Amino acid sequence: MVTLAEAKQHLRIIETDFDDEVGSMIDAATDHLSSIDVDMTADPLPPALHHAVLLLVGHFFEYREATNAEQLRFTPLGVDRLIAPYRSVSL
Repeated sequence: MVTLAEAKQHLRIIETDFDDEVGSMIDAATDHLSSIDVDMTADPLPPALHHAVLLLVGHFFEYREATNAEQLRFTPLGVDRLIAPYRSVSL
């Protein structure tokens, strides 16, 4: 599990104004990875999955909207590679 303190350190924010929002982003990142068959039940999470959650939280925080007038924003490069060994594959 990624803690609020870890996510805030990753985001380099110290104020408490965003605590609820960052907490929701942690939940959304964890839920997203679970929804694509990544086992998020380990405690502690393997380092790669822990970092994938932090990357997603950073992405969600920086780009609160899916698109803007300038360009589309996609999932950060590297998340797929970090989670690949932990995904269940079914045919």
